[in-house]
Amino acid sequence: MLKVVLIDDEKPFRDGLRHLIDLYCPQLEILGEADGVSTGKALIAQKRPTLVFLDVQMQDGTGLDLLRQLGDRSFEVIFTTAFDRFALEAIKLSALDYLLKPIDPEELMRAVEKAEVNLNKQQQEKKWTQMEAAFQNFLQPQAPKKLVLKDAENIYMVEVPDIVRCEAAGSYTRFYLVDGKEILVSNNLREYENLLKPHHFYRPHHSHLFNLHQLERFEKSQGGFLVMKDGSKVPVSVRRKDQILQLFSMP
Repeated sequence: MLKVVLIDDEKPFRDGLRHLIDLYCPQLEILGEADGVSTGKALIAQKRPTLVFLDVQMQDGTGLDLLRQLGDRSFEVIFTTAFDRFALEAIKLSALDYLLKPIDPEELMRAVEKAEVNLNKQQQEKKWTQMEAAFQNFLQPQAPKKLVLKDAENIYMVEVPDIVRCEAAGSYTRFYLVDGKEILVSNNLREYENLLKPHHFYRPHHSHLFNLHQLERFEKSQGGFLVMKDGSKVPVSVRRKDQILQLFSMP
């Protein structure tokens, strides 16, 4: 049985979450509740839970603020938030679990099941790296944007400007970086397209996504293709050619 604490500054939400856990996750034992960073830190130190439901933003700080103040991070975390789904794309792609308010019971059960698996694998330190990047993206909007990319063996924190282009590989995506490194991740290209659009990434072809800041030129031969600063070539589909050419007239 997992030992659980609930940390959120909205009491009605904590009451509702407690009710859902009682109904749908009877394997969880709720040890206590807290309403902020300071009270949450004390509660975790006292109860030593194996799973924490943690609000992203509270009156006295963020969930990450709380985690940074703890020496022991041997528990699993499920974030709870009222942020919209688009804003949470980076958190989702970082493989962190979150529940969007109001909480859907099926999503709650899936997140708890995943937490049980992760605890067995003892992956907390890797999770910490992912948390840092995801929170930096959304709670410190002026900071350099980073993306967490995971392949079969490693977790990388990549600066978005260092991404030259992305290419679909079935249901996977291959990232090409300015230093020549390639990283193959298990999310599809469409998910990264939504995430990278604000950073001037464009999709000239159904299998390709490129960074406008890494673009060198457009070559008209062979139907037209893009040449990136690293020398790589990106095809342009017929139906997207006019749209891509408009980028060359942007100020």
